[in-house]
Amino acid sequence: MKKNLLKICTGIMSAVLLVGAFAGCSSSSSTTDNKTEDNAATDEAADGERTLVVGVPGTPKPYNYVDDSGELVGYEIDMLNAMAEKMNVKLDYQVTEFESMFAGLDAGRYDLIIGNISKKPEREEKYLFSTEPYFKNKIVLVTAKDNTDIKSIDDLGGKRVPAGSGRANALFMETYNEQHPDNPIDIQYTDADASAALVDLYNGRYDACIYNQTYVTGVMDEYGYEYNVYEIPNADEIEIPEAWILFSKDNTELRDEMDNALAEIKADGTLSEISVKYFGEDYVPKN
Repeated sequence: MKKNLLKICTGIMSAVLLVGAFAGCSSSSSTTDNKTEDNAATDEAADGERTLVVGVPGTPKPYNYVDDSGELVGYEIDMLNAMAEKMNVKLDYQVTEFESMFAGLDAGRYDLIIGNISKKPEREEKYLFSTEPYFKNKIVLVTAKDNTDIKSIDDLGGKRVPAGSGRANALFMETYNEQHPDNPIDIQYTDADASAALVDLYNGRYDACIYNQTYVTGVMDEYGYEYNVYEIPNADEIEIPEAWILFSKDNTELRDEMDNALAEIKADGTLSEISVKYFGEDYVPKN
């Protein structure tokens, strides 16, 4: 009886020791994993590479857009990537609505925003602009090829013209309507980008469009569509056709860093090459 009891006690003690050994192995493995993760984080911090969060609208093409493979591409994306390489920083692109970009910058969610943004006094009061623009083009009036009734802004009374809320062309037409209450433009507010709106113009949904020349050229090249394109004498009243990078008002250090990087890729011809890649022409402003 005593021998049996001794065997039982010995078996229990062995089992306890065995469980303890497995527990020790498990604890050792977990500690190693955590150490590996900590080291990876330290290495990432040690390489000195910062990450900047960039707010982008994901439209319009070809400034910045999501391609068929789901990748964010475009003139502005290639430009910022080239600048980031000069600055030794990483970029985290966050796609959002155009107006939401400004709210995100206000809230500190983004370090900078970009999206063919023009200068306006109300924006200059609130935000810090890059010292120099990175793109310059002209605003034009566009109609379908068979439309001979519209040739100037003054012909737009009662006509359907698309515009994104808060965009320069919308603000211009809203002001025009205030000044011409008897014959206002029928502003068709839309979230569609310029390329989509121009396709809708071709298909008869709109009577005219007011957009950058580059948008029109892009749609003509992509779809083979033909339009009537008219220069607007007072185009600068609609929008000064330059594009800028925006920062928080007090973020002068980052603005200055990016200004230097932008100047470098302008000077070495990189930005001109990117412009030709996406637009077929060099639209980089000359100092």
